[in-house]
Amino acid sequence: MSRAPESTPPARLDHHALERYETAWLGVALVMTVLLFVGVLASVISGTYPLLDAGSGHAHDGPIVRGRVDPKNLAATPFAKPGLVVDAAGQPLVNDQGTLDAYLVAGNFTFQPAVLRVPAGVPVTLHVTATDVAHGFQVTGTNINAEILPGHVASLTVTFRHPGEQHAICNEYCGVGHHNMITRFVVDPPATGAKETQ
Repeated sequence: MSRAPESTPPARLDHHALERYETAWLGVALVMTVLLFVGVLASVISGTYPLLDAGSGHAHDGPIVRGRVDPKNLAATPFAKPGLVVDAAGQPLVNDQGTLDAYLVAGNFTFQPAVLRVPAGVPVTLHVTATDVAHGFQVTGTNINAEILPGHVASLTVTFRHPGEQHAICNEYCGVGHHNMITRFVVDPPATGAKETQ
């Protein structure tokens, strides 16, 4: 009878080999930490950190400075009259960027205004702030989703293409009345004289 050759147990790493691997991984972690720190520092120095300000292509009126507003003094800002900015005749005003402006205020488990009428096919810049705590702002059917903080102004541009209704909800838990935070966008058909004469 022949005997099967005995297999040798797998070689175990000695203490010095393990120490080399641990040192290599420690070096990788250290390099990643340094790169992250340098990236954040460079972002702050260059001004490319995510600050919601007027330099992002949206102009604000009056006391809104660099995307910030005093949440206790909204009466001195365009947020005092939430809604679409209109002229004396009630017609929407186009701003310097070629969009309409609408101001919305989140607070006390509501959005103001509760209903906002906007025309279809026209870009609307929504300026949103909060008065009390952090809220979410998500417009259904669009890619608009922002965190709304007291004292900060989020400016978001959207074009509603089709007439009908869109809803904006608070998607960040803000307290016991969170489930009631909703506002409606009523999208009116574009005013075209040719289609009305049919």
